[in-house]
Amino acid sequence: MARRKTKKSTIFKKFIQDVELAEQWDVEQTPLLALIVATFLDRLGFVPFINSVVTWDQKQWRVSPGNLAKALIITPFLCIGARIPLYSIHENYQSVDMSLLFEDHVEPEWLTRDAFACLLDRIYDAGCENIFTQIALKVYDTFKIPYTAVFHGDTSTITLYGEYPNTDPDNDDEEAVPAHGHSKDGKPNLKQVLYGMVTDPFGIPLLVTVRSGNQNDSKWNRAIIDSLSDLLKTATSKVTYIADSKLTTAPNILKLIRKGFSFVSVCPANFEKKLAERCIRTAYEKNEWCNIGTYREPRTIRLVEYDVQECQESVCGTICRLLVFRSTKTKNDAVKALEKEKNAILELVKASTKKEFSCEADALKEIAALEKSLKNRIWTVACSLVTKDVEIEKRSVGRPPKNAKPVSKTTVWMIDAGELIVRQERYDLMRWKHESFVLITNVTEEHASAIEILRLYKEQKTVEDNFSVLKQPAMVDTLFLKTPKRIVALITLLSFALLIQVIIRVLVQRNLDAMDEKPGIDHNGKPLARIGLKKIMRFLGYYTVVSKDGEQECICKTKVHRQHLKTWLHLLEVDL
Repeated sequence: MARRKTKKSTIFKKFIQDVELAEQWDVEQTPLLALIVATFLDRLGFVPFINSVVTWDQKQWRVSPGNLAKALIITPFLCIGARIPLYSIHENYQSVDMSLLFEDHVEPEWLTRDAFACLLDRIYDAGCENIFTQIALKVYDTFKIPYTAVFHGDTSTITLYGEYPNTDPDNDDEEAVPAHGHSKDGKPNLKQVLYGMVTDPFGIPLLVTVRSGNQNDSKWNRAIIDSLSDLLKTATSKVTYIADSKLTTAPNILKLIRKGFSFVSVCPANFEKKLAERCIRTAYEKNEWCNIGTYREPRTIRLVEYDVQECQESVCGTICRLLVFRSTKTKNDAVKALEKEKNAILELVKASTKKEFSCEADALKEIAALEKSLKNRIWTVACSLVTKDVEIEKRSVGRPPKNAKPVSKTTVWMIDAGELIVRQERYDLMRWKHESFVLITNVTEEHASAIEILRLYKEQKTVEDNFSVLKQPAMVDTLFLKTPKRIVALITLLSFALLIQVIIRVLVQRNLDAMDEKPGIDHNGKPLARIGLKKIMRFLGYYTVVSKDGEQECICKTKVHRQHLKTWLHLLEVDL
């Protein structure tokens, strides 16, 4: 039976004829988001700056280093959510209006793999970290963003494919060597590099580093303290550096004090002879908690109520404040942790009590092993031995004959465990540790209250959010390049794409906060008060600039959002 032709099949046939025979319309479509990124890079003077710091010969380069770097940065905004290898970047520029994105004449076919490879080599030679920081510092004046000398530092890992045979896996110095290390991506079988970032409270990255994949965070923080010191030689206000517990080591604290920095960090368990545990124990024994009210977690709607107790101790020769915090959330976490521990112990006991032993000595060995495994646990049990007669072989099916022999039996030993016995001191200590945490700082109380110290530390989430943006598939998920130097240069350039996205988020939120009446540009026309980067990218992704015969118009994928373009451009402070 012949298949009946449908309207769709007729249309598809026409499409094939149009592609094979007819001349294509000279129409170019440029995502509005890519145009905004290009505009912001131009405002920062990105292209002339790169051209000035990179060694190159204008006669030998068809596209300048600045424009090549700009093309790399814009690429993730041309195809949101897609991985784009270096060798196919030019294909993604075939259908866009290059004159909108580049002030100089650039053709898509000029964006070759060899050109990008040469660019990455030259960028690395010019000093990746210095290039990034000099551009990032221009953000404050260019976009009128207030500057504060408060910095957050953190690291993540970027997975690499490839063997990299000429690198030394035991090298963990400042050079970015692909190596196996503690994988924060959950891929320990692959080599990696350590990606570090320092941001301001807005999340604007000011320093980005790429280090050996097996470098530890404590050593990274030590180097960052020196980098911040060099960067802020002319700073008039006191610098405050905030990082996680890996910052809190004696060498790092001494260096921070020597540099004149303030710091805020989590006090780790094994620091200064278990200083954190001593503070927690003292706080709970005193039980003089001060309620500091509710605190909204950064960029969430969740309110958490906090209590605090504070003490002071001399650490590395300076008086530091130790603030013990607990909250409604941490109390719930403690209940869950204790329940998990109890269930784990019950499983151990259950496994031992199920066993049958042919002799008393084996049963006693099992009791000893169980008691040893429970020696340092919160709960223990009192065990005793019981005996039981069991049949050696089963009776045959059916009624046994009158003269049947008795079934052979033997005696086995089993363990009888009573109810769990709680070790109250250990129980209390574990509960205290799970429902509280200790922040260590040298910021005095007159300069920052307990709630302000907590807020400073909680803003550490801005760095973690940046990592999640940078490691989206379109930007940098897993890398495979020929040399480690090119890896460093590519990650640095992709960090500029992150920088622009953070600027977009900061500008949109700043202008939303300044509005008395919030615009109804959210889904279903709802007023938009607070917004995350993902939603901004999604809304801006609805708009495309269509260029035809030298004329441009902006189209929108959705009818309901067409009328919101002017509002979005106002929020982005784009000149109309």
